[in-house]
Amino acid sequence: MHNIKFLLPVFTLISCQPPADINEYTYPADRDLFQSSMDISIGFDELWEKLIADVGGVYELSSQDKDTGEMSFIFTLEEASKYIDCGLMNDEIYVDYIDRIFESTLDGQINIRAESVSPNITNVNLISKFRFISKETGTRWTFKTNDPKSILVGNPAYGLDPYRQCESKNFLEAVVLKQIATLE
Repeated sequence: MHNIKFLLPVFTLISCQPPADINEYTYPADRDLFQSSMDISIGFDELWEKLIADVGGVYELSSQDKDTGEMSFIFTLEEASKYIDCGLMNDEIYVDYIDRIFESTLDGQINIRAESVSPNITNVNLISKFRFISKETGTRWTFKTNDPKSILVGNPAYGLDPYRQCESKNFLEAVVLKQIATLE
């Protein structure tokens, strides 16, 4: 009988607690493919030097091979949610949610390929590769321009889909292509 007198108040307290918050993950909205190439009215050799000077003035040149027309620049960016979209956790931008809970970094590489179309026209193709990392958990999302990535998270909120998708907002790519377009 004493056990019942003890358990009755305990059950009453437990049953009066508000329900646990329900987390809800929302995938990023579908995006149109980003046009990541353009023709520019400059000969290949002149454009090559301008790309190294101008894009290299903002991002760190990591490799170049003039014979193949390929060059790469590396970057580390602040405000990850400005550049990538990984959906929403409840009503919070997922990238900001990860940064707030675990801290995060966003870095990557801009790959540019230049190809002569004619003596005065060069085609430029740009693909960015992003790496978004949750510092505490070590979870990494690696994805490219027009190529989103879904990963299985190690410890999703109870009852949620364990996959999270990240993709480029194409802001970085648009800024670099605009910078290249001014070289004409």
